[in-house]
Amino acid sequence: MEFLDSLFEGVEGSWSGGIAHIMIILSVVIALGKILGRCKICGISFGVTWVLFVGIVFGHFGLTINPNLLHFMKEFGLILFVYSIGLQVGPGFFSSFKSGGLPLNMLALFVVAAGAAVTLGIHWLTGTPITASVGIMSGAVTNTPGLGAAQQAYFDTVGSSAPDIALGYAVAYPLGVIGCIMSFILIRMFYKTSPVSASKGFAGASEKYVFEKEADASKKNYVSRKILISKSKLNGMTLEKLDFPDHLGATVVRINRSGVELAATPQTRLSYGDLVTVVGSEMSVAAVEKVLGNSLKRLDQPNLIPIFVGIALGCILGSIPIAFPGIPQPVKLGLAGGPLIVSILISHFGPRFKVITYTTTSANLMLREIGIALFLACVGLEAGEGFVETIVHGGGLSWIFYGALITLIPVLLGGVLGRFVFKVDYNTLIGVLAGSCTNPPALAFASEQDRSTEAASVGYATVYPLTMFLRVLVAQLLILLFL
Repeated sequence: MEFLDSLFEGVEGSWSGGIAHIMIILSVVIALGKILGRCKICGISFGVTWVLFVGIVFGHFGLTINPNLLHFMKEFGLILFVYSIGLQVGPGFFSSFKSGGLPLNMLALFVVAAGAAVTLGIHWLTGTPITASVGIMSGAVTNTPGLGAAQQAYFDTVGSSAPDIALGYAVAYPLGVIGCIMSFILIRMFYKTSPVSASKGFAGASEKYVFEKEADASKKNYVSRKILISKSKLNGMTLEKLDFPDHLGATVVRINRSGVELAATPQTRLSYGDLVTVVGSEMSVAAVEKVLGNSLKRLDQPNLIPIFVGIALGCILGSIPIAFPGIPQPVKLGLAGGPLIVSILISHFGPRFKVITYTTTSANLMLREIGIALFLACVGLEAGEGFVETIVHGGGLSWIFYGALITLIPVLLGGVLGRFVFKVDYNTLIGVLAGSCTNPPALAFASEQDRSTEAASVGYATVYPLTMFLRVLVAQLLILLFL
């Protein structure tokens, strides 16, 4: 028994209780959380957030690790998570404002602003601390980077942690998922037609260009093939310079970069790792394949240099104090905002400067999952000690109600605005609203409403990059301005 006690409770006097103790606590919390994350209740799963809940249970019973090490692991996990998010959304960040994406992003901006306004209203009317209010807001919109940004901003200002930020997040998160889905059901009443709507006609200029190109290709009995760009010398080269239609008789009609569909125009710069759709005769497509490489084996080699250089630059950027009139404390982007901005810029502009930022989807997902799991495990262990006390005696039950308001009011108002002002079809609208809350379970529900169209996914992907950036920024500003 003494052997097991030393592993789970640590050894007094040893560094942080012992290396084995640290690894066992973190590993068990993450493993149990991921197992529970696979469970669905009424078809809804809370996913990786279960790691936070398991960490809270462990922390409540005193199974935790050294506070200094806990802080380091939490911030390290957050950096990995937000940086990988930036690599994913960066390629489509600026293009999301073009064509039909601008009004959808304006709608998402309204939802984010309305959420901040409701949060401040609750803070002023009820006297709830701004730290708890921002935590509740982050949980109500299921935004973990916002949680991390708020904690980082508080630590930079005060020099210590605020457990109620994580506690507010934890109590508001479950209803944040459910409330968003309930809002979609209510919004459906604004539409006299069924969810299967005219959303099939929703497409930006790039999609229309692609559809027309494919239509022409089918008439000529051309073949369509997806080809990987695996030659580094093509990184940053434009389609106009390659001039495939004139030289080889084939056309690139679609580009998939990090899961984001981009317009294939003559000015589009190719990036190492792009998956392009090429249309032409069998012979011409084969010729294009030789030029582009199409070697998956080459792409399997991880390119760690831009990742760690980018993280270093992100930490430097996040540490620069920025003075604003009327704000006594200089604003910092922090360890959430800095790496996020750098990763967006590198992944978007990297090809233009011949910088290879490509990571495989599986590698990016692994980096992201490890980062968020470490972050949530440490947040839970840190907040667990006072969780029950907060729920029972500290007003935690009312926080659940406040979280529901922060979820429902902005989404329902966004639904009204999208329906009657922006004239957005139902499937696209609920996809945009799911993206404005960065809510994957809500997207899954939205996508199931009409499986014959990808309108919900298109709407989600269009607003997700901007929303993620705004959620991180707003969480920090609320802490800095109203602390």
